[in-house]
Amino acid sequence: MSRSDVLYILIIKSLEAIPYKGLFYIGKVLALLLNTLPNKHKRISKANLELVFPHKTSLQINSILRNSLFHSIMNILEAGLVWGKQGYKKKPGFINIKNFSEIEAALSSDKGVLLFTPHIGNIEIIINFLGQHTNCTVPYTKPKNKALDKAITNSRNKSGVKMVDTNITGIKEMLSALKNKKLVAVASDQVPKKGAGIISKFFNNEIYSMTLLPKLQQRTGCVAYLMYCERKEKGEGFVIHFDRKIDLSSNIQEGVDKMNNEFEKCIMKLPGQYSWEYKKFKRTKLDSIYK
Repeated sequence: MSRSDVLYILIIKSLEAIPYKGLFYIGKVLALLLNTLPNKHKRISKANLELVFPHKTSLQINSILRNSLFHSIMNILEAGLVWGKQGYKKKPGFINIKNFSEIEAALSSDKGVLLFTPHIGNIEIIINFLGQHTNCTVPYTKPKNKALDKAITNSRNKSGVKMVDTNITGIKEMLSALKNKKLVAVASDQVPKKGAGIISKFFNNEIYSMTLLPKLQQRTGCVAYLMYCERKEKGEGFVIHFDRKIDLSSNIQEGVDKMNNEFEKCIMKLPGQYSWEYKKFKRTKLDSIYK
């Protein structure tokens, strides 16, 4: 076992040992520091927020920014929770589920189910739940750090999730899963590689978006649903929301536009819980806002 493997195990074990409400308040303190000191997460998040919310005041932008930085820090602090022993699954009331019965009914029909989500709350909470209750396939881009990859892979495998690469082989496996009436879950709001997306709109600005979802639905005739994870206040846990059925398959452009529109509506419910620190508008003419 390498030193980095040992380090990641120690970090996860240490975070796992801290009561969740304690992590919540540690997150508040760290978010205050992150919002005070110059850093790229704050800079990128603020650039995104000022672009998508041009009519909001500086006070309103800064309020969303502080919230977003806190929730991004919590995604890190929750590593022990989601990649450790996952004892939270046995804690009554810690996870609330909304409208999962519709997903279960869809899985009992003669079609596959495609779930998609933006990066709101902690998507590992969703993955752990789906792995526990469904036969779920998830595309996965390996991090550069091998120890981190190992921690994520072990955790997701333990949850029962099947992970596939984000390449042609992985796409074939997703197609096979959907054709065989199984479930595929994708966090589809990140900017894809060149050639894997098209220009769409996101809060009235050009964005380069992945075309994977409408293509999967067109090829398999599966049903698609939006889902998202909401972090409760005061360290009380999470709510996983499953939304209504959405048709993304009319054509690729309309499907991608509809996907982004659904993301917008979802984000507006919890704007401070969205991960604004990604360069959402790279690979477009708006990329200069990050310089």
